[in-house]
Amino acid sequence: MRERNTITVWVPSSSANLGPGFDVLSIALREPSLKVSLSFCGGDNIKLVLKGKYGETLCASPEVHSGCRALRALMNKYSINEGLEMVVYVDIPPKKGLGLSGAEAAGAVVALNELLSLALSKDELVHYASYGEPEGHLDNVSASVCGGFNIVVKDYVSGMPRVYNFRPPSDLGTVVIVPNIEKKSTEDARKAVPTFVHKSDVIGNISRVAAVSVGFVTGDVECILRNIAWDTVVERARADSQVYGNGIDWRFLEEEKLYLFKKYGIAETISGAGPSRILWYSISQHSQVVDEALGYVVDRIKELGYSVEGIFKTYPSGIGAYKLSE
Repeated sequence: MRERNTITVWVPSSSANLGPGFDVLSIALREPSLKVSLSFCGGDNIKLVLKGKYGETLCASPEVHSGCRALRALMNKYSINEGLEMVVYVDIPPKKGLGLSGAEAAGAVVALNELLSLALSKDELVHYASYGEPEGHLDNVSASVCGGFNIVVKDYVSGMPRVYNFRPPSDLGTVVIVPNIEKKSTEDARKAVPTFVHKSDVIGNISRVAAVSVGFVTGDVECILRNIAWDTVVERARADSQVYGNGIDWRFLEEEKLYLFKKYGIAETISGAGPSRILWYSISQHSQVVDEALGYVVDRIKELGYSVEGIFKTYPSGIGAYKLSE
């Protein structure tokens, strides 16, 4: 057995399916976040320990844990047959659309990359982290690995992921609202995605994906806020299928989004597969009204009989998973 060095990495949460960018756009968030510690141990299996705020609420089986699945994919590639102990400090709320499983997978592969000095590229890290996610989708893990705003593409020739990563505008603020709504599984949420889409909706979503991307690349916060809230394909279908909670259909969400933007200039998205919401605002323009906008959303959630478990007044993270000082 090798010397028992321990590598600990910090990992940001993420908001994937960002706005109209289903399975394509994602962004890392400074908070909530988690940590992953990895070290060699006896045997040839993966030992998993879950700690942190939510650690005791989750299944600690290495067979189903996203981080362990990602580790095994990387270990198989490099013929690593030594035992590993992984400790995850779970401080990202589970099943709330904030990318917990993607963050665990990202932290696992980044930690192993550091532990073995593999020198993998960001695209390679994203590839192996995606083995921890249902159907191997890439947007969550891209944000947690790379940080910032991400456009993820599966290369047409090689089939490998390619991540185009940009630092978020410094004037862009976020408020994450976590309701106590029990979310269906991500797999169930994906079943609500329509198979056939009207041409006008496809064109509308593509145009908004392009505009949101331009906003992030150029630092145009107003462009981001004007376009990020409107997904008339996936978010609308999921809302009408009650994925985000009973009573939260598209008519309810659209009314809320329109009110927030028209009154405050603030945009709202559902994070990932929900049910968490994110308010997006210009720090220089909207700091005086963001609490009022937050109160409006919280009141609407309570009117439906739900409560709010947590609120994170945070910012997009310009950095992804990284090794902490020993």
